[in-house]
Amino acid sequence: MRSTPIVMPSNTGSTRSLSDSVNATTRSVHTKLNKLVMSRLRLALPPQADDASQYVSGLLHIAPIYLAFESLWVSLLERPTTAESSGSEQSGLACTACDADGASPFVHTNCDFADIQINISGRIQALLADLHFEGLQRSGPLRKDLISLTNWSNRTLAEKLNDASEALVLSEFLDHIKSHVEGSPHVLLAYAWVLYMALFSGGRFIRATLENIYTDFWVPASAQSQAPAKLMGSNGTEARPFGFFRFDTPEDGEDLKLEFKRRLVESESVLTQPEREDIIKEAQSIFEFMIRLVGELDDICGTDKEAAEARLLSLRSRDSVIVEKERRQHYAGLARKIAEEETDPNSRETPTGHVKFG
Repeated sequence: MRSTPIVMPSNTGSTRSLSDSVNATTRSVHTKLNKLVMSRLRLALPPQADDASQYVSGLLHIAPIYLAFESLWVSLLERPTTAESSGSEQSGLACTACDADGASPFVHTNCDFADIQINISGRIQALLADLHFEGLQRSGPLRKDLISLTNWSNRTLAEKLNDASEALVLSEFLDHIKSHVEGSPHVLLAYAWVLYMALFSGGRFIRATLENIYTDFWVPASAQSQAPAKLMGSNGTEARPFGFFRFDTPEDGEDLKLEFKRRLVESESVLTQPEREDIIKEAQSIFEFMIRLVGELDDICGTDKEAAEARLLSLRSRDSVIVEKERRQHYAGLARKIAEEETDPNSRETPTGHVKFG
């Protein structure tokens, strides 16, 4: 919905569409990031991983990015434009994602926009309003996925997101988003194009991979007793915590993608050439930050399994981890013993206290 008529500025730049220009400029870093993400994803899933801890750690470092730019976008649409107000009348920006869906009012540090003062023209506000429509936003699905995967309360989730946001690269990225949107609100288009289009394409492949993993992998230890009810949808089908990659539309998001592209093509002519260049440059920065963020996650998760267990976010208490290891070792020992007995009948014994099968 356009809140203000869009006035077309003079634009003598290239006739290539904005999306094509972004794609052409970012092709090499886009390819590099795709390879990095897919290689790291494999390490977070079976058989390399025993539970979803590393996957959750990844989501915790992605979620603040979506929370930040989506909250800024909503807040910009609610602000008076420069033609309608003076700078002194501008109020601070609150993180609407922090208190979505009945969440605690706890505001995590890097989404506290109270110190930002943004001047936005009616022309840019109208453009952003036209491209902001229901179904695209990922903040809500991300929060729900994380709660399902961890069994955390809303307050605990906010605290964990705040902790994750203090990581060096992610903190720098969030500061970058805030400062660049403050100076140039139109660069939000770069975030929308890069971060939504990634989910419409590669995100579908990732979701298909995740959906093939056995259900128990996704259930936190603290919710094991709740697993049957927790993982069943209202229609009786199995509900998996992959809402981040799922768009609730008749065409699984394909219709949203086409609508976003259509609106962008129709509206981008209002951008000046310098504004287009800002958006293209910002898209390049997004990919570069994301590549650095993958490197930071490598450091956090570690490549050495024992060292990683000491540093990585755990969905289980220390005692639960020990019990789980002992359980796995116990059953591995039973499996070896059964295999030995099948090859050497004379070695069979009937020790007391063993559980009999069959």
